[in-house]
Amino acid sequence: MKVTSLFTVKFELILEFDNGEYRLLDIKQFLRDDKGKLAEVRDNIDMFQTAVLDTVAGTVVWENGVDFEPEHLFSESVNINHILVNEKMKRGQYTCLG
Repeated sequence: MKVTSLFTVKFELILEFDNGEYRLLDIKQFLRDDKGKLAEVRDNIDMFQTAVLDTVAGTVVWENGVDFEPEHLFSESVNINHILVNEKMKRGQYTCLG
């Protein structure tokens, strides 16, 4: 499993995985009890926004060296495909069959 794209919104990540799922990860909740470099990602918006995709490892990496196994990001995040499908249906991009 790998992360194939990411978007940052405040202290949340929208992650696309190679299985086609889009998932939402709330960093404040995910790192709620952590200290040090992890807390820096959680508490400093400038550091949080340095998140980039490591295309080789298929994960998210921050400027301060913090990264996570993609499977951990997947298991700690929430599937948001239903939100995306509903939006596309409203815009007429998908047709509901059945």
